Formats: sequence, structure tokens, C-alpha cells
Amino acid sequence: MSTLTTIDALARWARLKKYRIEVTYGVYVFSPMEKVFFWSIFCFLFTVISLAAIVYTQRNVLLLIRYASVFIRGDGSSASGAVSNFIPKGEAAYSVARSGVTSLAETMGGAANSQVP
Repeated sequence: MSTLTTIDALARWARLKKYRIEVTYGVYVFSPMEKVFFWSIFCFLFTVISLAAIVYTQRNVLLLIRYASVFIRGDGSSASGAVSNFIPKGEAAYSVARSGVTSLAETMGGAANSQVP
């Protein structure tokens, strides 16, 4: 048995993925022009989604770390910008966890109703 080179293994993997997509979505029954249209749309969407994932991964990971640090520390000192506007600061962040859902319902029930004139 001969071992596959990395390029051969990658090409085999790509052919298998293409085959699975064609069988799953019925592309194998399309006319040649429909196949060109389908694969053009597929490649465009795959490229755009991959690019967005690469570009925004660092930002989203940093945002999640900031959220976690706010909840771990209990203060808004590590949150900046828009993050600090969405997360309660200090003791208010833990008041719901300690007093439970009933207290939250009471707190929300006592709020002014902006829908009533």
C-alpha cells in the first residue's frame, strides 16, 4: 500500500465533501448551467462566512472575556464602552441570583409602565 501525500489526501477530502454536498442537495441532477450557478453561490457564501469568522473571532473572544470578567469580579471595572452599558455593575449583578426569580418579578412589576399614558 502506498501512503497518500498531504496534497493527495487534501484533494481526496475535497472530492468527498463535494460528493456529499451534491448528494445531499441534489446537485447531481442539475443541468450544467444550474450547477455553475449553485457552486458560484455556494463558494461565495462559504468565502464570506469564513472571512467573517476569521475577522471577528478575536473581537468576539475579547468581548466574551470582558463579559466573564464582569460577572466574576462583580464590578464593571473591566468592562468598557458598550459592554458596560449592558451589564449591571456591582451588587446589582448578583442580587437576582441571591434573591431568586420571585424578587425579579417583584422588581420588574414595580417598574413604571411606559405603555400607559
